[in-house]
Amino acid sequence: MRVSIFILLSVCLFFSCENTPPRLSTDLINIPAPDLAQKNAPQKTPIIQFEETQLDFGTIAAGKRIVHTFKFKNTGNSPLLIASIHTPCGCTVAREWPRDPISPGGEGEILVEFDSSDRVGHQDKEIDVITNAIPATTKLILVGDVIGPNYTPSDIK
Repeated sequence: MRVSIFILLSVCLFFSCENTPPRLSTDLINIPAPDLAQKNAPQKTPIIQFEETQLDFGTIAAGKRIVHTFKFKNTGNSPLLIASIHTPCGCTVAREWPRDPISPGGEGEILVEFDSSDRVGHQDKEIDVITNAIPATTKLILVGDVIGPNYTPSDIK
C-alpha cells in the first residue's frame, strides 16, 4: 500500500512540473553588455536626459514640504522604462512617475516631495531612478538647509 501511494505521489509531482506559467516578455528591459567587436556600432538603447538633476531649495523652516517636478526626455532610440525609484528615507518620497514605456523622443515627469518635519540642519537627499537606460541609475538631488523653531532672522540666508 505504501509503495503504491509513493508511486502515485511521484507521478503527480513529475507531471505537475511540466505546467509552468507563461513567461513575461523582457524585450523592453534589454541592458546589453559592452561588446568590443561592436564598439563603434550604434546601440539601440534608451537615454534618460533630465532638464535638471539637482534642486537647491535654500533655507526653509522645519515642517515645510518641498514639492518639485523633475522633467526628463528619452533621447535614445528605444523605449525607456522606469523600473523603480528609491528614496533615502521616509522624509523624501517620489509621488508620481510614468509607469508605461516612454517612446524615443517622449517626455515624462517625476514628482518628488520632501517633508522637513523633524529635520534640522543641512539636507542632502539623493533619489535613485532605476531605468533600462545606460547607466541604469540616475541620481536626483535635493539640497538645502532646514532651521528649527528657535531660529533668528539672521539664520535665514
